[in-house]
Parts: sequence; C-alpha cells; structure tokens
Amino acid sequence: MTAVWVTRTQPGAASMAKHLRRAAIQSNVAPLMDIRRITSDSPQGSFDLAVYLSQHAARSIDAEDIDASRHMAIGAATQQALSYLGISSELPDRSSSEGIVKHVSTSLKTGASVLIVCGEDGRSMLPTRLKSMGYSVSIWPVYRRVRETRKPRLERDCEIVELSSVTSVQTYRKIVRRHALVSTEEPYLVVPSRRIGKYGKLLGFERVYVTPGASSRSFVRVIRRMILSD
Repeated sequence: MTAVWVTRTQPGAASMAKHLRRAAIQSNVAPLMDIRRITSDSPQGSFDLAVYLSQHAARSIDAEDIDASRHMAIGAATQQALSYLGISSELPDRSSSEGIVKHVSTSLKTGASVLIVCGEDGRSMLPTRLKSMGYSVSIWPVYRRVRETRKPRLERDCEIVELSSVTSVQTYRKIVRRHALVSTEEPYLVVPSRRIGKYGKLLGFERVYVTPGASSRSFVRVIRRMILSD
C-alpha cells in the first residue's frame, strides 16, 4: 500500500496525517524542521492590511503586536490560529502567494500599506511583487525554521514525500543523500506551488506534483488522484 512521508512541522504534520487516514492512506510523520520564535520589536505604525503567511507566524505573535485595519491569513489553519488571538481574518481564493497578490490587488488601492508577517525565509516573491504594483510593504519575520540533521525515523517505505517549502526541499535532499534513505526509484514529491516545484526540478527531482495550495486537504486531494491513476 502507498505510504506518504509527512515532512512538515507540527502541528501541521499531525493534521496532514489525520486527513490521510481519513482517505485510507498510510503516512509516516517525520518532520524535517522545527520552529523557533524570534524575539524582535513589534512593527511601528498602523497598516491597511496585515498578511500572515503561516500558522507559525500567527502563533508567534500577540494580538496587540499589530495595528492593522484588516488581516488576511494564507489558509484555514492560519486563520484558525489567528482566531485564537481574537483576530478576524480574510482568506484568499488560493492558499498561495499568487492568491494573496490577487486578493490584495482587488481589495486594496495602490499605495496602501501592507505588513507581511512571516518566517525568516518567507516568500521573497510576495513583497517584491506587491512593491512593483505600488503598495507600501513592510516585512516582520517572527520565527525561523531550524533544519533537522538527524536521520528521520521512517517506519515504512514511502512512495510519496510531502514537502511544503523551499527549505524543506533543500533539507530533504541533504538528509536523503547523507543517510542513503532512497536506494531504488525516487519517490514522488508533492509541493504546494509551481515555484517550489520548479526549484525541486532544478535540484534534479523529476517526479514532482504541485497542489493548488498548502492545506492538508489540497495535498490529500492530489495524493488520492496520484494513487488512483497509478
């Protein structure tokens, strides 16, 4: 039976495993990174919109840290994390940088101020794109991803690997090669954006599938189609 290696950080890894179980798909949870909060000063001034690029970003702040007229979460898990802080947030149609750009461009006038709350290795394309469109963009990194160096505990062979960021693709490549985890045919890689997919192929991975977003549901839908078409 096909098994999926879930590499994303907690608590997202547990959520992904739960959705896979509901779809009768086996999984092996072995995160490739851990999350560490960064101690930094809160952004000064008020913003027309604050954008949170992950649930880790929402979990790394306090409600009073940000003065913004509106808030936007990249996906449902991030929106739920913000709700725990008492922050009501909007969602883009797609849980991706492209979805955020579209939402901002259709709901904010050019020149509006946008705060991006993210990790240290946050989506560099997003602020660059918004600035080129005439928005005033500030970035507040609130956490960092710490790469795992130990050999992951894989309880079963995994034909599919879930990778949710460029950093996770880099870490996967290093760990797999260091510990010779893949000795036969390369597994399929499933990633949440074309940008990450292109990066994976630049590193030499050929069997890459792209999901329409980073949510567990998006990944499971694509993985189910892969299994059924196999």
